[in-house]
Amino acid sequence: MRKVQSSNCYIVQQRDDENQLRDEHFETGYWQHRPGYEKMTSGRGGSVRIRLDSRDAILRRYHRGGAVGKLLSDQYLWMGRTLSRPWREWKILERARKEGLPVPEPIAACICRHGLWYRAALITVYLQDTEMLTQRLEREMLGPGTWYRIGLLVKRMHAAGIRHADLTSDNLLIDSQDRFYLIDFDQARVMNVIGDWQWRPLYRFKRSLEKRHRNRKLHFDDDDWQALMDGYQS
Repeated sequence: MRKVQSSNCYIVQQRDDENQLRDEHFETGYWQHRPGYEKMTSGRGGSVRIRLDSRDAILRRYHRGGAVGKLLSDQYLWMGRTLSRPWREWKILERARKEGLPVPEPIAACICRHGLWYRAALITVYLQDTEMLTQRLEREMLGPGTWYRIGLLVKRMHAAGIRHADLTSDNLLIDSQDRFYLIDFDQARVMNVIGDWQWRPLYRFKRSLEKRHRNRKLHFDDDDWQALMDGYQS
């Protein structure tokens, strides 16, 4: 990555990018009236689709959830650049891509410090022809072989030592060829050894499916989950 400090902001982007981004490029308002802008529905603070040079990208501002988010919606305690959320997520994405996992390519990140706090944003390549697994399951059922492949994908991620912090059916994308992509690695961690930690993301994923099934009537049942677990434990 290429690192640039501008006033109170740190910007990192791919080394081979020709144009140096500025902190204003990480504000959603900058893109709002430009071609290619589209507001996405998922995520706490909302992500937007933008047109960056010759490619489509996703700009995501970091926002807190829960009770803390009502007080400090997008502010985080400054503990150094390398401990900031976009910096750590960038490193996780790089590790995942080196392991051959289907994750979005990071383009650029911005971390702006204000005293004890910072705000941040991340830009990644937009994954064309994809939708959330939740959306697909609202329309149709998946075969046992497809659920089996989901289990294999999660197994590969864990074998690479990556623990996803929010593995849900919204953060697993599927395209028209039934290929899967993992997204949103905010607060993901690198684990040195396989252990009991690996079950928590799986249970989180199952709970997300059950919750969305209650609210939105997904095509999902116990046989589907068993097929997924067969893939994970293969």
